[in-house]
Amino acid sequence: MAISDWLPGLHGTHVLVLGTVTGMVLHTTFVASVLQFKTLPKQTFAALQAVQFPPYFAISAAATLYLTYSTYALSSFSQTESPFDALFKTVGVSTSAKRADAVALAVIASAATATLANWLLVGPATAKLGRERALFEKNGQDPPIEVKRRFGAMHGVSSLLNLGVALALVSHCFWVGKRWGTR
Repeated sequence: MAISDWLPGLHGTHVLVLGTVTGMVLHTTFVASVLQFKTLPKQTFAALQAVQFPPYFAISAAATLYLTYSTYALSSFSQTESPFDALFKTVGVSTSAKRADAVALAVIASAATATLANWLLVGPATAKLGRERALFEKNGQDPPIEVKRRFGAMHGVSSLLNLGVALALVSHCFWVGKRWGTR
């Protein structure tokens, strides 16, 4: 018996990765971060977030990139169509399955884009501003309004991107259920 005989294949790995990343995002966003914020001192909470979120965003980015690939590979598109053609040439298509696949691909690709943005751009910028703010607080000074404002804005962008990823993953779960479910 070869190892490939018991491996789940693309459908199985898609479901495994989707379930894993959806659970991680929902737990981190709505359970762990809320409990940490309510129970930890501000400096401890900030230090924990600074080490927790870079790997969280990296894992989310890797998972959503894989899901984008596997969604395209498992959809009703011709394998000779590029993913961009699959997305943009289905607007006037009459088959609802192909249109639904295009929407699913666009949704999961947007989640991948948002996690990459959080991991590579927004997250590091937020962390830098958080460290800047913490230096003032460590020295017993109130951080300047501009530092607080910029940190708040970047943190808000990061939170909105993360919320968008959570919504995209949950909607993708529904697409998988409808697309591959049995009746």
